[in-house]
Amino acid sequence: MKRVTEKELAQLLFDVETVKGMPMFASVLQCTEPKVTKKHRETKEANPYETIKKVSKVGIILNTDYEKAVTNQLAREEKEASEYEKGQNTMPLTFGENNQFIGLFKGEFVLQYRPNDNVKPKSKYIADGKLTHKNDLAGYLPVQRAATNQGTDREIMWRKLYLKNVVKIAVNGEVYKVIS
Repeated sequence: MKRVTEKELAQLLFDVETVKGMPMFASVLQCTEPKVTKKHRETKEANPYETIKKVSKVGIILNTDYEKAVTNQLAREEKEASEYEKGQNTMPLTFGENNQFIGLFKGEFVLQYRPNDNVKPKSKYIADGKLTHKNDLAGYLPVQRAATNQGTDREIMWRKLYLKNVVKIAVNGEVYKVIS
């Protein structure tokens, strides 16, 4: 395992040369702070937590094309590609010349990936520094919504992760642990 800073990891990832559209399998341990509600959705009680963090280990696929994945899924489901209604990309990334999975958004490094359907993600929640069951936080966590524009029966998931939220990543046969 190599210990790297966020900037060093970004450079290592920008240097990875790939063939356009050729997927690359990896895994990432990420720590994010979900946008939580101020009040419980049902009981209307004030949110008693100062910070809630979600730590997830996710199997990912890098260097894939979202639009192509959606149209391929539509074809597998024997549906027309016209059923896909292209939405607006709210986080357009500026990519390097070597690949399409690491880019910049407003000066910050962002990893773009598709979660691997064959690897179930494992998540834990930490509220105010203590391991907390998701059910105890559910009323404050964001509601998950499925994409409505794809036209597919099986949703094609797509994620963008700020590199500052990466704790560890295994890519290209190497494991990198991010240090501050």
